[in-house]
Amino acid sequence: MADRRSGPGRRTLVLAVIAAVVVAFLAGGGVTWWVLGGEDGDVMDHVEVSDGKLVSDDSDSAYCDDDDLYSYNDCDTDVDETYEFSYRITNKGKGNANYSVVVNAFDQDGDFVGQTYVGTTHLASGETDSDEGEFNEYSDFEGNRELSDIASVKVAHAERIALAN
Repeated sequence: MADRRSGPGRRTLVLAVIAAVVVAFLAGGGVTWWVLGGEDGDVMDHVEVSDGKLVSDDSDSAYCDDDDLYSYNDCDTDVDETYEFSYRITNKGKGNANYSVVVNAFDQDGDFVGQTYVGTTHLASGETDSDEGEFNEYSDFEGNRELSDIASVKVAHAERIALAN
């Protein structure tokens, strides 16, 4: 009968083999994630925003007719304000994708004012979608901030969701 080793030497060898397998598995997973995950590059590079401007609009005055049959007031006396900016999303990855983007607004000192969301759906690889984004009176602002406090905008987060079709 063969002599089976037991004791601390065998236990150390078994633990070393297990540790080596775990390290190889983790390293292989990391390399796989790096290769596959890096395929699209940094998704933040897929999105551009340009600083916008505060726009005041008194468009309700053209539709103001308080002399009709209805009892509510058709005339809005407040001036409508929005902070409008332009954005471009370019699908630099492989295949069609949806994009969801968080845009932060900052005041002239670089302090956070608020955030909004923009995005596009089913954007083909290599294609670009551009549009206008906005902050408006319904946006959630930090503290007692207002639309007029916004001096610049910046992409805070971008997510690319690859599509199967």
